[in-house]
Amino acid sequence: MKILVTGAGGFLGQRLVSVLRAQGHDVWGVTRRSRAAQSDYDLVLDDPLEPERYANIVGQNGIETTINALAAGVDPRERDIGLLVRVNSVFPALLAAAVASAGATNFIQIGSSAEYAPLQGKGYIPEEAPLTQDKLYGGTKAAGSVLLRTVAAEVGLRACVLRLFNIYGPGEKAHRLFPSLLGRLSRGERVPLSAGSQVRDFLYVDDACLAIARMIRALPENPPVAGVYNLASGRAVSVREFAVAIADAIGADRQLLAFGELAMRPDDLPYIVADTRRLDDLIGPAASITIAMAVRSILGQPGGAG
Repeated sequence: MKILVTGAGGFLGQRLVSVLRAQGHDVWGVTRRSRAAQSDYDLVLDDPLEPERYANIVGQNGIETTINALAAGVDPRERDIGLLVRVNSVFPALLAAAVASAGATNFIQIGSSAEYAPLQGKGYIPEEAPLTQDKLYGGTKAAGSVLLRTVAAEVGLRACVLRLFNIYGPGEKAHRLFPSLLGRLSRGERVPLSAGSQVRDFLYVDDACLAIARMIRALPENPPVAGVYNLASGRAVSVREFAVAIADAIGADRQLLAFGELAMRPDDLPYIVADTRRLDDLIGPAASITIAMAVRSILGQPGGAG
């Protein structure tokens, strides 16, 4: 299949392009960063927010499926309101209309668990859960999901939103939890951490990419499946359990994990876990790679993810 991936220079985008190409798809990855280009099919745009540029690529190459992985504000320090509204809220809908006019038939929007309002207490978050209205990143992403589906229905584009939860793996920025733990523990350094009581839904990036690949096949075969899906493991794992699993996988001393040394962030929600039954029923469970397998794979050890 011929596929266009926006945001191909990002953490998920780079990995997704590689996975799709390994499966034999023709993939055009579009990025703002020339150093992220992987092949002749990768395109660098100075302004990645011009929908007509993507429409030209789709029309000239007969591309059937567009995956929008472009986002702004993933880094909490990025708080340009105008940028987040343009990238997260407006661009997906304009992109959908443009590629549909050029002949594309399928569209996958990469969403986020941040689109949901905070859950009261413990429980699994279903796709029908209320959307946030007081968080800049999550709110702009949620608005983009709603607007995208409206426009896609108007122009006859089969579209779905995949809301990713805690994706981890190679390519993450160094300050994030997984690379910070892996790097410091590998060097025998102490890792200052919060109490680690936060419960999250961790999914290895390759599992996420393989699930997206299965969704690409499902969309044209089952037109009624267009909608919103949680892409996650559906498993509740505390940050403490996650850190200990990484330490054990590389044989590091658990005493290096300095739990309680950092204060909990005021906005650090206690429980974020997905209800994945809708996606599981359609394409099967996403999670197949354990934390230990992921670590061994990254370190090139036997028994890693294959």
